[in-house]
Amino acid sequence: MQFDKYKKKTFSKDWNNFEKQSKYSSGFAYFLKKTKNFFYKILGFKISLKIIKYNEFKNEEFNSYQIDKDIIIYRNRLANETIKNFLLKFNINSKKTEIINFINQYQKLFYNSPIKDLRSGYGYNEGLILYCTLKKIKPTLVVESGVMKGFSTYIIHHATSNDCKIFCYDINFDNLIFKSNKAQYFNHDITLNHPNFKNHNSFALWDDHTSHLNRLKFSLKHKIKYNIFDDDLGFTNFHSDGWPPIPSLAMLYEIRDKVITKDEVEWICRNKKGKIWLSNFSSDKSINNIKYYHNFPNLFSISGYKNNSCSSFVMTN
Repeated sequence: MQFDKYKKKTFSKDWNNFEKQSKYSSGFAYFLKKTKNFFYKILGFKISLKIIKYNEFKNEEFNSYQIDKDIIIYRNRLANETIKNFLLKFNINSKKTEIINFINQYQKLFYNSPIKDLRSGYGYNEGLILYCTLKKIKPTLVVESGVMKGFSTYIIHHATSNDCKIFCYDINFDNLIFKSNKAQYFNHDITLNHPNFKNHNSFALWDDHTSHLNRLKFSLKHKIKYNIFDDDLGFTNFHSDGWPPIPSLAMLYEIRDKVITKDEVEWICRNKKGKIWLSNFSSDKSINNIKYYHNFPNLFSISGYKNNSCSSFVMTN
């Protein structure tokens, strides 16, 4: 995967993300963009324009929540059953009140989060499932590829033991708000320098908009048993992501099940066209090494909050 900062163009051998210029670019935003690009190209430096709002944006989860104790008990019981049943799909059993205790812990953790703007990352629902999953599997080594503001790192930090090793990878830490004192941070792709996974109960969170197939192969090679793949969008909905992880696991399963049989697929996202060449990966059999694969449950009817993203939990053989 490569990304051309100047042309805002993503390309790989499997897919090409968009024409150079949006057909409908115009107005003041377009003028600012052209001006920034001029200084970057000719003079070698960037101009940053930041608009500071009087009130910092907060997700609705921090402004709208339940306070009635009986309703909270009822809600947590529903969440408990949903998460218990989800983990059972991976043959992970839970004691009677175990998940309830995790939910209560997460509630306090969530509302004390230093990050209140959860756009472009995990929200309440995904964070809850991540927290409960980590508490159950008790990893000794965690890899997070794609950190953004650090909300998922915040969850990982509090859901793991003090001696758990955490490795955070991102190509850009400009947006980082929370930094774990348990973690090591690397400003490059994990393939350039990775930890020693030997003799560890390893877990990986792949949220880096990079080919899920490549990340799955990495995981299989290094025997990472537990994996969460974010932005796991299929052929019907991947156009909603400006920089999708093509091919996603959902796409690989749809190809395997012959839902999609053609070689080329085109789409429009934000008025730009992209194209995928399925023949580059359609014959790959890596997903046959997946033991369990399921999407996160949608907790909206229980929490009252919409899912921020589409994640899948994977256990390899």
